[in-house]
Amino acid sequence: MSTTQEVSGKVFRFLSAMHPSLSKSERKRYAGFDPDKWYPWTPEVSAEFTDLMRRSPRDTSFARGFTYVAQRAVPEGRYVPTTDLLANLGRLPAAFRGPQGSGYEATVDGPGHARVVYSGMPGFSNACIAIQGELTQRMQASGAQGVIVKHGSSCRVNGADVCEFEVEWSGETPPPDAEPLDLRELLGDEVATAEPVVASGPPPEPAQAPEQRAQQAPAAAVEESAAEARPAGDVAAELGGGQSSEDLFVQLRKRLAEADRHAQLYRDAQQEIDRLKVELSRLRAQAQADVAQAEKERDEAREALATLKDRIRTIVADD
Repeated sequence: MSTTQEVSGKVFRFLSAMHPSLSKSERKRYAGFDPDKWYPWTPEVSAEFTDLMRRSPRDTSFARGFTYVAQRAVPEGRYVPTTDLLANLGRLPAAFRGPQGSGYEATVDGPGHARVVYSGMPGFSNACIAIQGELTQRMQASGAQGVIVKHGSSCRVNGADVCEFEVEWSGETPPPDAEPLDLRELLGDEVATAEPVVASGPPPEPAQAPEQRAQQAPAAAVEESAAEARPAGDVAAELGGGQSSEDLFVQLRKRLAEADRHAQLYRDAQQEIDRLKVELSRLRAQAQADVAQAEKERDEAREALATLKDRIRTIVADD
């Protein structure tokens, strides 16, 4: 664990390519950072980074850069299970590191629910959306399904010591073609083991945003009506036949989790398409401006050349 506060060079390289408000000089400077090195988190860097975040879009686009730093530490074809991720969140690689780790601290306080506080990157104000997006993406990479991350009442922008987040998920499905990672490969023998959480009541409903509930309600009603119209034996046969109600419930949960995963993949793809469209528009506008500038400089050069020729002709005629 670092004895000083440092930030990964990968973050600056991400900035050089993704920040929509960088000047040419800023973009060139950030592109010069080595993605494999760590840089001191000085007051100057902290103030500059805070300014950049205030100039950034109010979306989770920056979360991809922070998540990239964390996921690059996980070997290809491996993943960190959700329980291990939350139990060791503060010590796992992240965009920022210091004497106390990455600044994250997670507490699982119920089935499918955790409380996460963040105190990393001092001076990193006005970035709650990016941190919220990073938590969402890291949870999804761990196999968690139906992930919802909400900002709590505590926020450093308002003067608190930490930002507090509530994390909810409806289940866990291992990512396809991936094996769980033994965290001792990353953390040595300092791996923390999550305490099992026993539900004190009935299982909670899968966490859903209001718009998700609104969109899914009609479909759910149709499916429920169809299920009621069929004999119970037909439903059981469709899901495997000859199984107990508990087995059927498990299968239904798995199907719902898989549907959540596909829905999230679609949303991620749509967000990436929207981002690329914005970037394409920016590049097109920049190209048009560059062409206009080049044409202006060409015309000025032609005028200067014509003036020079006239002066030469005048001098020759006088002689």
